[in-house]
Amino acid sequence: MRTLIIIPAYNEEITIGSVVALARKYGDVLVVDDGSEDRTSQIAQSTGATIIRHETNRGKGEALKSGFKFAIDNNYDVIVCLDGDGQHNPDEIPILLEPIIKEEADFVIGSRYLSKDHKTPFYRRLGLFILNKMTNLTSDVNVTDSQSGFRAFSRRVLELLNLSSVGYGVESEMISQVSGKVRIIEVPVNIRYDVPKKHKRNFFLHGTEVLAKIVGIIGYKRPLLLFSTLSFICMAVSGFLAYWALQPYYMGGNVFLTQAIGAGIFAIIGIQLFVAGLMLNVLAKMVER
Repeated sequence: MRTLIIIPAYNEEITIGSVVALARKYGDVLVVDDGSEDRTSQIAQSTGATIIRHETNRGKGEALKSGFKFAIDNNYDVIVCLDGDGQHNPDEIPILLEPIIKEEADFVIGSRYLSKDHKTPFYRRLGLFILNKMTNLTSDVNVTDSQSGFRAFSRRVLELLNLSSVGYGVESEMISQVSGKVRIIEVPVNIRYDVPKKHKRNFFLHGTEVLAKIVGIIGYKRPLLLFSTLSFICMAVSGFLAYWALQPYYMGGNVFLTQAIGAGIFAIIGIQLFVAGLMLNVLAKMVER
């Protein structure tokens, strides 16, 4: 099978050369330089990679979409994705490819949490726990590392994707779009955190961006879940405000009018959200059919 290894990269001149050199043992290497301001493209090309260069930084999602288009246009059978910052070990590529070669899976995700000695920092474990749970709500699988950029899949998976993410939400969107249509499994891999530029991305902003994308996916695929959750929150606020408004009344005083009005407003919003969720859920089921 013809294998293409796609490496999205942004200002990775320190590590890209070694990543490309190691990855070339397992297939053709394509580096998508997403608007780097350093020598990422030159070093990657001199090490043997094919280069696609974006003139400006568009985001990881756009970089992967450029790589996927190249894979389709050049008739590759299997695609491997990994980061260019050195966190992923290219020598573990065969671990991801094996289930696809043996036709045991179509989509393989390298999970740091299946490795016995993973050393993920606590704040990352907490953030990834939330993103994993949210991603699993959008799919029919239960993955342990939804944000892993180290993954492999067959051409069939590639042809099912219709990605809209421009940033890091692309990892979750890929899982959501193909779950229930292909076989998805995880395999253990090791992730390094002692790499140069490990703080290149603000983790909080990164997590917020991904979470916003996942919420949007849930709203599209499972609108009743999203809207009923929002409805519950509004009704809880309404109940709190109602209790606050009526508390002095039961003690012989007057009702707090502002809180009473607020309780009524939140109750109306909560009811409207639930009804909207029901209607959108019916529409989603009709679209699926």
